[in-house]
Amino acid sequence: MRILVTAGGTEESVDGVRRLTNTSTGATGGVLARSFAERGAQVLLLHSERAPLGSIAVERNTFVTFADLENALQRHLGAGNWDAVVHLAAVSDYSVASVEVDDRSVAHGNQGKIGSGHEVVIRLRPNPKLIDSLKKWSRNKAIRVIGFKLTNDPDRAARATHVRALLDRSTADFVVHNDLGELTGGRHPAEIWNRRGPLVRTATKEELAEALWALLTDPRQSKCFADLPAGPSTGVES
Repeated sequence: MRILVTAGGTEESVDGVRRLTNTSTGATGGVLARSFAERGAQVLLLHSERAPLGSIAVERNTFVTFADLENALQRHLGAGNWDAVVHLAAVSDYSVASVEVDDRSVAHGNQGKIGSGHEVVIRLRPNPKLIDSLKKWSRNKAIRVIGFKLTNDPDRAARATHVRALLDRSTADFVVHNDLGELTGGRHPAEIWNRRGPLVRTATKEELAEALWALLTDPRQSKCFADLPAGPSTGVES
């Protein structure tokens, strides 16, 4: 089993010292990559440069920007015969299109520093959804794609709508759902969905790794997972 895992958040430069980013640490991706490798998989972990993952005995490459990750995915998926891609990376929805300082356009990117005391306007352009292209880029057209959906919504029905929208729009075979309001300390409840609905709930990152491994190595598991006891529910019922 050959598995490509993405983890951590992308960053988009405003100037030489400022970047737009998100709160992803890449920790869950690190747990999954380690767990898959311990079960005998060949794993490539593409992770953000700043992700504090420590030592993991797998092949690793880093990225910073959306473009870095996009290029790495195209290169590795096109060159290697991967069985699965587990796409956890928190990818920027927007890149910096232009920067104005006191109504004057200035160069943006990794050079210089915008001085303090000015009015700054940052214009953003939308990025495409990388998950939509993973199978197209893959040398192995039978590759299985696992996407992730993080919500931050107390409305449980709305959470389900977001998960179903990702499954309907993308080529993902499975989507792992978390809600930010339930991720506290050692608790990491998750729910794995396919197009029929939720399959299994897990309570920890380690349980999630075990459940994903079962789905990837024996697709028949998806037919019986819904009947298995698991961790506490995220609130979305089948």
